[in-house]
Amino acid sequence: MKLNDFVRRPHDSGVGGGRSNRGIRGALILITLLGSYAAAAAAPAPCDMRLSIKLTPDVPDAGDLGFLSSLLGDQTGYQLTLRRQRDGSVIVLELTGPGPDYRCRNVVEAMRKDGRVLSVRVHEEPL
Repeated sequence: MKLNDFVRRPHDSGVGGGRSNRGIRGALILITLLGSYAAAAAAPAPCDMRLSIKLTPDVPDAGDLGFLSSLLGDQTGYQLTLRRQRDGSVIVLELTGPGPDYRCRNVVEAMRKDGRVLSVRVHEEPL
């Protein structure tokens, strides 16, 4: 037996170490980071719209929280916030909730079908 038989060479991997373990760890970290960036990029943009809604005259209190939430119907995850009430029948609301954009449009279309709503105008300018 020679002394060189007991000396570990840098390219020997052995148990629990060496360059190959560092390479595997690096690859796992890279995959984790890329996966999290891909998930963030794939997340839909949240819904955030300003709406002017003209209501029928028989709505007693257009600013009532119960009334506002009833405009959403069964659309879960969305919220209407009263921004302004003009004359008795026009309210300006902010619609917020999860995206993507087509789901936001579906919420607006559902409000347009409500019998208490005469018209819905979506404001194009940012909030």
